[in-house]
Amino acid sequence: MVMVFVVGSAALIPVSAVAPSPHWNGGSFPVGVAGLALCVAMTWFWLTRWPTRRVSLVAVLLGSVCATAWSLTQPSPGIAALACACLTVTGGYIAFFHNLRFVAVNAGLAAGAAVVAAIRLAPDVGVAAALAAFWMMWFPNSVIPLGVRCLTNAMTHFAIRSDEDPLTGLLNRRGFRNAISRRLLPECRGATGSQLVVAMVDLDDFKRVNDTHGHAVGDRTLLTVAELLRTQIPSGAALCRSGGEEFLIAVTTVTEDAASVVGPLLEAIRSQTRSTTASIGVATADAHDMPPGEPVHLIDELIDAADRAMYEAKRQGGDRVHRDRQRRPA
Repeated sequence: MVMVFVVGSAALIPVSAVAPSPHWNGGSFPVGVAGLALCVAMTWFWLTRWPTRRVSLVAVLLGSVCATAWSLTQPSPGIAALACACLTVTGGYIAFFHNLRFVAVNAGLAAGAAVVAAIRLAPDVGVAAALAAFWMMWFPNSVIPLGVRCLTNAMTHFAIRSDEDPLTGLLNRRGFRNAISRRLLPECRGATGSQLVVAMVDLDDFKRVNDTHGHAVGDRTLLTVAELLRTQIPSGAALCRSGGEEFLIAVTTVTEDAASVVGPLLEAIRSQTRSTTASIGVATADAHDMPPGEPVHLIDELIDAADRAMYEAKRQGGDRVHRDRQRRPA
């Protein structure tokens, strides 16, 4: 809806260009018609669907070309200079949705139009004022897209970090749910007989490690376990530190026997973390039991079931794998 407003508002500029006027010339009218057609087409596009990257890029580059051509064909040097402001909008859009190579293309078009407008202004206002006008046209066309690009990169960085555990670099709970929804469930549904396995790994008596050896050793132990998960679990698995000494694993398999996936972790944790042991609870779901759409409730059910199974493993003495046997509704 924001883009509908932006593109629809941009259409008002070429509308004024195609309106009957004694100042029409041979160039501005066809450019205005082309710009109006492009704005109407893209407004309709944004109202009906999200454009592909290719469509988006072609449309905004055509918009940059139209804005440049409109500036170059204006009979008034002042209006030609003002027309360069339109390229800050296309430049900001390209910086947000695309890459710096095309930002440079837009900046080049803006610089060319600004140079021509300044040269046309010079006889009327003087060279110094025309030069100042050039810098006033060039400044927003260079700084605004660059600022948008920097902010976009910062937002991307913080969005990624918001899904990560700061100590281990593994996913947090929110990132874990998103990873299952985006990566594992589509893969699971696409394979016949595929199972989604969720395992809860909890280090046994971890408070003793912190109390005996200090929190620095406890943090190193958590980092060691996180690295073990990365190396021991199949590639493509979703790994999460859900809090404290608890870790979550989600992986797709072709069998309900998840012991072969998480079983080796017990020995690996025991041998590489000062004899610290772990209790592992496992829950599975068949692809045919998964509801369509975004099955957040199924993910939460699997996590809760794995958590219950983990506590059962602890009640049995720890250092073992226990699988949840309850049948979960689809």
